[in-house]
Amino acid sequence: MRFTNIMSFTGLVKEAVKVKLQLAKDMFLTFGNNIPIVYQCEIEPNGIASLQLWNDEEIRVKLLISENGYPKQVKEIISKSDCDKYCVILAPFISEQTAKICKEANVGFLDMAGNCYIAYKSLFIQIHGNKNSTSPKRSLKSIYERTSVVSSIILRKLLEDANRKWKLKDLAREVGCSIGQVSKVKDFLLKQAYLDQRKDGISVIDPRSVMKDWAKVYASRADERVHCYSLASIPDLEARISRMNSELGTDCLLTGFSGGVRYQPVVRYQKIHALIGPQNLEKAIEYLGLKKVDSGANVTFIIRYDDCVTHNSRTIKNDKVASPVQVYLDCMSLKGRGEEMAEAILNNEICK
Repeated sequence: MRFTNIMSFTGLVKEAVKVKLQLAKDMFLTFGNNIPIVYQCEIEPNGIASLQLWNDEEIRVKLLISENGYPKQVKEIISKSDCDKYCVILAPFISEQTAKICKEANVGFLDMAGNCYIAYKSLFIQIHGNKNSTSPKRSLKSIYERTSVVSSIILRKLLEDANRKWKLKDLAREVGCSIGQVSKVKDFLLKQAYLDQRKDGISVIDPRSVMKDWAKVYASRADERVHCYSLASIPDLEARISRMNSELGTDCLLTGFSGGVRYQPVVRYQKIHALIGPQNLEKAIEYLGLKKVDSGANVTFIIRYDDCVTHNSRTIKNDKVASPVQVYLDCMSLKGRGEEMAEAILNNEICK
């Protein structure tokens, strides 16, 4: 089967699809008539779009309209469609997760910024990366950003064991928040098709996507970090941190590579990352005999913005270590092999 790849008309489509949602079919009509290999596009009353190609081939697709493009809604639309033709979802905004759902279901899509994917017969069109003013950015940040401490704790509790089913009231009681706050997180994850809700409770069904979305927002704000140097070896410094926690009660948690290797020893490292409360920073620097530096550090303290980052921390062979969720988030912001370390934690500790 021959496919025709069309990428040159991105700018044209971006201007052409600036229409209201209720005119979604007209949106596709404008889109179709601006495809170079299409000489005519018509839409029938039943929502079937007919594309007449210059090689005399006719391609007929079924248009399905999603009011918001949320993954959950799109999954439901696809599952309820009994059409035997290739389907194309029309929505104001198509996220990465929605695009993935469509492709896996062999369904095309088009959003109001001209981002699209159609792979049917001899027609292959894929455009992505166009900025979309209808993107629900605010709702994404509202659950993942660091100021949403309660949402963060709820997410961390859900991800401790993604297979566990929670009643909303039990989860709220466990976290120490209102059912309304739990419902906010639940509703967002349901829209993204990351959560399963049944009579016996809710559970995370796509922890991988949750963590990747969270990491994007989490890394958008720089941590307050203090860089230090010591002539001592990395193992010696880590042993000193363990003794310091025991003697001074500093609750300094290994994270980054130092924390990650306690779970999955997949990389070598020459720098310690540790989470510490601001009240214990100077005490730790003095105890460990460190010197603050602007470059060449082998110890970096990440100042805790809230105690939620200590949730589900562990003690592994006398070392206090941040939770797999926190280690993943911290590793995703590290250069070098940070993403490799994060991926190992995700695969073996969070998505197990």
